[in-house]
Amino acid sequence: MKKYTAANFCLLSFCMLTLWSLPHSLNAQNPIPNPGFEEWSGGEPVGWNTINQTVFGTSFVCVTREQNNPQSGTYCAKIQTVTQNIFLVGPVTMPGIVSLGEITLDILNQTGTVNGGVPIDTRPNQLNGWFRYQPGSGDSCIIGIGLSRWNGTGRDTLAYSYKTIGGQTSTWTPFSLPIDYLIWEMPDTMNIMFFSSNLLTGSPVTGSTLWVDNLEMAYGPVGVSSQNMPESFRVVAEPGGRSLRISNPEGMAAELQVYSLNGSCIHRTKIREGEVAETINLPDLREGIYVARFLLNDGKQSVIKFHLR
Repeated sequence: MKKYTAANFCLLSFCMLTLWSLPHSLNAQNPIPNPGFEEWSGGEPVGWNTINQTVFGTSFVCVTREQNNPQSGTYCAKIQTVTQNIFLVGPVTMPGIVSLGEITLDILNQTGTVNGGVPIDTRPNQLNGWFRYQPGSGDSCIIGIGLSRWNGTGRDTLAYSYKTIGGQTSTWTPFSLPIDYLIWEMPDTMNIMFFSSNLLTGSPVTGSTLWVDNLEMAYGPVGVSSQNMPESFRVVAEPGGRSLRISNPEGMAAELQVYSLNGSCIHRTKIREGEVAETINLPDLREGIYVARFLLNDGKQSVIKFHLR
């Protein structure tokens, strides 16, 4: 049986990371289109994209409008992992996916990507909403958000976060997903995604069902911000960017993380308790722009973007 895995979905690389600046109004306008999933057209929630499609005459309808027991309003989104038999291909298991970005899927080659999203010109610090979940055996769902900005020649991933939720949640339950920023700039594009199965495990389970409703963005002071850190606590790139120098005056246990601009973590170094200063040589990486995050165990962080030559 063919199943769609994390390796197949480049879109999952969007789904995991870090945060940015200070308050907008707590009453800032909700930038999420159709946040209550009240409006539907052509079998999809207006403003959103789904994985629903027909392949060789076989329909995969993984996302539907649910009128029975919404959290608020008249409808909610029902997102389900579905298995169908495709002629000359056999059984194919498709996880339910809802995204603000455009989903492109090649079922026969088992590859998929998600691109784009919706415009945003605010800096939210948390995604809130409501969910119910009925997993297949051992499965879990994923909720994720990503924020990016066009830099003139390409797109920088400014922030992304995700969480996996396992176990049965039969009644409507609130969720909160704090947004963790890497690059301290204003985004121009936002994508939110929901997966009925955990593609990170590589094993979507038929029948896993996620219901979501009543989404909103939260604004206010960010709990962790490198802009508020003392000058003595920092990570600095040496000329050429081939090594990074950390200053850790409190000598706390920490970790240095290096990310490419597509959000992939490409290097990690543990900092032992008691180390107050250290120079860390980076592996042989390709020339380009990278992001370094120096993260203490108590949650404080220093983040820089640097050019490695």
